[in-house]
Amino acid sequence: MNAQNNGGLTHSGSSSLYSSLHDDYSKRSVELQQQLNFLSLVRLSLFAGALYFGYKALVSGANEFLIIALILFIGFLIILRWYDKLKNKVQFNQALSRLNEKEWQFTQGKNPGFDNGKEYTDVHHPYSYDLDIFGEGGLFPYLNRTSTSFGKKALSRSLLHPDKKNITARQEAIRELTGKLEFRQQVQAYGMIQETKEREIQQLKAWINSPSVFSNNALYFGLLIFPIISLSVLAYYFYSEKDAALNLFYGLFILNLAVAFSFTRKISSYLSVSTSVTKVLEQFSKQLGLIESQNFQTGLLRGMQEKLKSGNITASASIAKLASLFNSLETVINLVVSILLNGLFLFHIHVLYRLEKWKEKNGRDIMNWLEQLGELEALNSLASFSFNNPEFCYPLLKGSEGLKAMDMGHPLITAKKRITNSISFDEHPFVILTGSNMSGKSTFLRTLGINLVLARAGSVVCARKFDLYPFDVHVSMRISDSLQDSESFFYAELKRLQQIIQELEAGNKTFVILDEILRGTNSNDKHNGTIGLIRKLVAAQAFGIIATHDLTVSRLSEEFPQSIANKCFESQIINDELLFDYKLGDGVCSTLSASFLMKKMGVI
Repeated sequence: MNAQNNGGLTHSGSSSLYSSLHDDYSKRSVELQQQLNFLSLVRLSLFAGALYFGYKALVSGANEFLIIALILFIGFLIILRWYDKLKNKVQFNQALSRLNEKEWQFTQGKNPGFDNGKEYTDVHHPYSYDLDIFGEGGLFPYLNRTSTSFGKKALSRSLLHPDKKNITARQEAIRELTGKLEFRQQVQAYGMIQETKEREIQQLKAWINSPSVFSNNALYFGLLIFPIISLSVLAYYFYSEKDAALNLFYGLFILNLAVAFSFTRKISSYLSVSTSVTKVLEQFSKQLGLIESQNFQTGLLRGMQEKLKSGNITASASIAKLASLFNSLETVINLVVSILLNGLFLFHIHVLYRLEKWKEKNGRDIMNWLEQLGELEALNSLASFSFNNPEFCYPLLKGSEGLKAMDMGHPLITAKKRITNSISFDEHPFVILTGSNMSGKSTFLRTLGINLVLARAGSVVCARKFDLYPFDVHVSMRISDSLQDSESFFYAELKRLQQIIQELEAGNKTFVILDEILRGTNSNDKHNGTIGLIRKLVAAQAFGIIATHDLTVSRLSEEFPQSIANKCFESQIINDELLFDYKLGDGVCSTLSASFLMKKMGVI
């Protein structure tokens, strides 16, 4: 797949692009920060002025002081909103700058610190542990460009439990997203501003599922009378300038505060949620808004957009409204602002009521919206992988069982060091792989396994051409013992092999990757067990590959000439040096290296 078809640049081209974007966003964030500092000074001045003239009005009774105080306070609220918007822009550009710096580091072969998803490692999964999908140096941190917990889960799910019926649709979506660099980075940058923690999501879920604390419509509309009367009396005072009206207003102001105070416990119960999730909700709203505004062409992406609607209101607008309500609720913490807003308007009672109405209308939908955001982030991650590796190809799905890879390499090995090999399972569904120690057998098995995982997720793979049937994949390469389950390595491996046989006997089309099985037993048992297992796999019409040091196992190709092929990695001893070319060849390995290396190192 060339760079034009894949929508990406050459590796050096993407490196210079990320460097340039990092510089641009850094410069922009500095300019915005300067504007923010100026607004901060203006905001402080307006608030101080409102307090000063409010005090003057209180002690002198002069109407002009009260009017000036109200004007300054309104100006303070306007500047406050403007300040918050500008602060968000600063954070957004700073996030974009950090993001492109990380991508530049990635192209230089450095570790940019993307989350490695180690919590998703499952030693009982058919291949998660064996292929090092998660953890430092694993596939997940190489791919991961998600910024939310939903995105991480969706990406891990696409690698561990892909929807095999949806591979082609995912390929089309990833192709389209590969060309949308700005969109992908903006979605990721908004997520980087505020880290999403599982605790916050659980608090949000608990609030959604909690019973209503203020659902009495009659009581709410009855309470509206208090601020209406108070504001009417205040307006009358400005019109008549009668002291009696002003005194009545002061009394009503205190009464409104008393009414608001009676709702303190209910407001406090929501305040504990709002302080945790408000910023996260704002992040989600911006990310969803980007998705909703895109002009997508592929069916999978357009289907996501359709799921982000609730009647005539979009998910982003609805979540933004919830964030705004929670943010308004938090003003109760500011004593002066709280006194003014509740004394005049019963402000926080209105907010509490509208939060209940939001939950009643949208509570059932919000988690589904966030799941769609996670799925999009997972696709974005795979699109970034495609963009950064324009020489990789999209696999071709086959209707019949088989697998053929041309010039396949390990995607986590840099292009300068990567050795590629070709292999086909179309003529012989099972391969016995032999080779000396350090010749590349295990690396090749992992290469094949990693590319199968990527292909099943709808991603590009590290190959010039890759045709496959969407098999289930089972791997036995690096078995872990379990102290908790009192299992030895040997018994854990037997359970894995049993799982593979059960899958095949159930009729599941399975690709098997095995590396030097039955290490925990003597050589005769190991030989007989390996022979017996291969015969059973062939009888079950399994596709797959097994690596072994036991050269006699390769004789099974004579017993099953239509089913088994022999492949090998050879080594050479030249000038008393052991050399490897790591190229896959036909036949059985003829050079063994263990005794040579032991002698050379003085072990024997």
